[in-house]
Amino acid sequence: MDGIFISYRRDDSAGYAGRLYDRLASHFGGERVFMDVEGIEPGADFVNAIEEAVSSCRVLIVMIGDEWTHGTDAAGRRRLDDPNDFVRLETSAALQRGIRVVPVLVGGAVMPRAEELPEDLKLLTRRQAVEINHKQWDASSSELIRTLERILAHEGGPEPAPFKAKAANRGPAVVANKAGGRALPWVWPSAAVGAVLLGVGVWWWLPMGGPPSERPEPTTALVAAKPESAAPVVVASAPKTDAPAPVAAAVPSATTRPVATPPVVAAASGDTVKPSPSPSPSPPTPTPTPEPAVTPPQIHEFRAEAGEGGTRLCYRVSNADSVTLSPRPGELERAGRDCVPVDVDVATTFTLTARHADKAVRKTLLVSPPRVVVARPVAPVTPVAPVARPAVTEPASSASGLPRRGERWVYQSSGKWRTSPKRRFEMVMQSLVDGLATDALRPLDPDAGPRAESRRSRSGAPGFVTWSEIGFEFSPYLGASVSLAEMGSQRGFATPDYDPQWGDWYSQAKVLGQESVSVPAGTFSAHKVEVWSSRRATGGPTVAQVEPVRVHYLVWYAPEVKRYVKMQRRMLSAASLEMEKDVFELVEHRQP
Repeated sequence: MDGIFISYRRDDSAGYAGRLYDRLASHFGGERVFMDVEGIEPGADFVNAIEEAVSSCRVLIVMIGDEWTHGTDAAGRRRLDDPNDFVRLETSAALQRGIRVVPVLVGGAVMPRAEELPEDLKLLTRRQAVEINHKQWDASSSELIRTLERILAHEGGPEPAPFKAKAANRGPAVVANKAGGRALPWVWPSAAVGAVLLGVGVWWWLPMGGPPSERPEPTTALVAAKPESAAPVVVASAPKTDAPAPVAAAVPSATTRPVATPPVVAAASGDTVKPSPSPSPSPPTPTPTPEPAVTPPQIHEFRAEAGEGGTRLCYRVSNADSVTLSPRPGELERAGRDCVPVDVDVATTFTLTARHADKAVRKTLLVSPPRVVVARPVAPVTPVAPVARPAVTEPASSASGLPRRGERWVYQSSGKWRTSPKRRFEMVMQSLVDGLATDALRPLDPDAGPRAESRRSRSGAPGFVTWSEIGFEFSPYLGASVSLAEMGSQRGFATPDYDPQWGDWYSQAKVLGQESVSVPAGTFSAHKVEVWSSRRATGGPTVAQVEPVRVHYLVWYAPEVKRYVKMQRRMLSAASLEMEKDVFELVEHRQP
């Protein structure tokens, strides 16, 4: 079939692929452009189905975005290393069958290197790529259409409808159709122009008296031709000398007449010369303006404030065209900075999205409802003589290995994306009584402000601590409260909802063993614990890319610091996309 197949990944080029499909389908016809392998029957061999679909086309377009080479699946493995990856199967099938493969770079992506690709895709690096972008969509996609026209016309098959582009963007014309061998319609006018130029040359030869060596010495000066609308030019006689004839008498030069203008025959003194009109020069081809680089937006601040009027979400964003806050109130009026009041009845995860051109960045924040203290009448109590009770003291760290009041840990965190915030914060142990730990978190960033918050957690059982500043923290003191070497697997502990819309999470933890880990605070021998929080997808395929279904934690506990020294947190969507990845590392540990 004389068709075009578009291969793409949904997580880095789905928007470009859909837009390009519409453009190609409107030009070549929808029956000649294919974008997805659909309708594979249950039990059918999908590898054979993909090969048959690709082999039925003459051109395979490989859409390459910034995650095409390095994108990973739910298990953290690179997709291109999977022999059953759809994109790899489509591209490999086209390369092996000799189908023309056209790499199309989108979103600022670059061509992958050969060493980054599996063996069956290395030939892709030898294919000339075409780049299309959002800012110059019409011009860049038009260049791709012209490339496809040449491929489909030169390699056989029905000739596609001619593409009408601006004259400034046209390349050199093709003299004949290689498939049919017939001259194109504009060849006859070109031949007529050639005949006219030949006649002008003969006309130039004869009046000048033959070749330069036999021509008589000129007696008059030469003048440059002027347009017909100009006044007649009077030519004066030139003095006759014994000097050789000037070169201008035999060969026209740039100083005597334009190259494409017929010569002017000189006359005697007092005569007038009416020059032939010169043809209008072709307009110069404009030089395309280089496309400016698109700078992604940045979210510098996103926090919650509790006041008398309720809860406000404050943000500070730069280089954004629009800012959206979900699940409510939607698009915000100010794209720079503002504080927006929100109603929070239950713990809610808010997502701030900043967009600029085709770039978007997001940041989430879990907001808990404000605490309301209700005054209750107290019944009078009969005074009772005080009873002496033993004082309750916190266990000493040197005896039990548990933390003490006033002990401090400084952490730094970083995210997956270039625009992800980099934080520094301090944890302070306020109290530890009967296994109930009370911590205070204080940001250390210069522009963060004195926003401290406190949380309580059980130190001797697996669980999560929910912070508005850093998100979810898994059992920070677990390694100091229980013997991790004997813990084995744990499940059934309380799991927080990351969003009211997507709940019903369940979690399990497992000790993987002991290993050495290096962080800014030093190198520690730590117990490694893996935690999976999971839920069933409920939103369907339309929200599969943004619906969280799994959160994976790796936590390293070092007994000598009584807390974890490193924590890695990854959030995966129903489409197996890595939505977020945060890493927390210990920077400093201080005893009281």
